[in-house]
Amino acid sequence: MADVATSGGRLPSEAVPSGLPLIASICGTACAAAAIVVTVKGRFFFEHPVLGGVFTWAVAGGVGFAAAWFFGRWRGLHRRPLTRGPIVVALVLAVTGVWCVQTAASHVYMSPWARYVAELAGPGQCLAETPYGTKSASVVSMAAKGDHRMEVWPGGPLPKGRTYPVLRLSNAVLGGTHPLAPANEESRILLSSYGC
Repeated sequence: MADVATSGGRLPSEAVPSGLPLIASICGTACAAAAIVVTVKGRFFFEHPVLGGVFTWAVAGGVGFAAAWFFGRWRGLHRRPLTRGPIVVALVLAVTGVWCVQTAASHVYMSPWARYVAELAGPGQCLAETPYGTKSASVVSMAAKGDHRMEVWPGGPLPKGRTYPVLRLSNAVLGGTHPLAPANEESRILLSSYGC
């Protein structure tokens, strides 16, 4: 009875729950969500389901949980009670981390049109103020699956007496990482004439 009185009336079995399991779970979930974003943006989930599927997500979630668990124990979180402050901080960091991964993945794994705008036809690029720029291009066609080519047809007011060939580009892959390249000699000459 003396032990109960000196411990403030709390029995040893009434210990305050630790916040570490919930924080580690939040971290593990954030890592799994980041893995889902990368595998979907990079088309790994659709083209390599074994590597980019549930196995990868589970491994990323497990690594995140384990890292948070061991870091939390090292920092003494297992002795701290479950309070709102650390949980809110963990949630904000998790959401921010997943958002940053999504933003980075969007810049790495672009659609063919986004890559065309970023590399050749967007503001400040070599084709921006030409009939092939984003303001003027009349038709952009993507090839059938597995072909990885795109065609950009010139548009806008075209001067008479001059012909503008169709610009054909390769490496037009959804979620691809390779820069667009001319698909034929005519397109290579065309890009060179505009200083691309």
